[in-house]
Amino acid sequence: MLRDLERRLASSPVADRVLFNDATGALAQYVQAARDRRRYRRYRERYDVHPDFEFNGPGITVYGDGDVELCEGSYIGRHSRLQAKDGQTVRVGENTAVSHFVFLYTQNRVADQDMSRAPNTNQGLDVREGDAEIGADCWVGAFTFVAEGTSVGENSVVGANSVVTRDLPPHSVSAGTPARVRQFKSYLDDGEAAALADEYRGALSERVAAEYLDE
Repeated sequence: MLRDLERRLASSPVADRVLFNDATGALAQYVQAARDRRRYRRYRERYDVHPDFEFNGPGITVYGDGDVELCEGSYIGRHSRLQAKDGQTVRVGENTAVSHFVFLYTQNRVADQDMSRAPNTNQGLDVREGDAEIGADCWVGAFTFVAEGTSVGENSVVGANSVVTRDLPPHSVSAGTPARVRQFKSYLDDGEAAALADEYRGALSERVAAEYLDE
């Protein structure tokens, strides 16, 4: 019966004009914005969120019994999602720009296992856990996923649509799936860049590894 009513409303030009117009659209946006403001206030009460940290847009979700630290002068964009599993930490450092649809997770399923042991739930499945951190003075592009147990070093850039699966060095520009270092920032001298390349050799693209590693 309810579905029949929905079909009738959807096919009626009069109902369409009454239910879906500029006024109802503006009212829906106002209601959603009010809900977001209440939710963001709860996040500030529950987690360690600096007063100057900005929830920059609708639909941002922060959840879990772990620790969340969102620092001064930073922001996160709309429809981003922070998951802090109990015993783990999500952190966004100072003066950092986190774009829209960015995800930081501290727990995920292990891929190589029989998922039928626990249909549609993590209970009984092997999982990986670890902190997820973005350092100070960073810029993280839209639709980026920062996996459990990884960090993005300070003053770094991560390009849009990246998947961070291992620690990325400071003062670098990374991108890709999985994210790999495409270059070190130009203000580093060759010795500083080479030292970072050696320390984070597993996170380098082939071109950067060939440039800085003697192998």
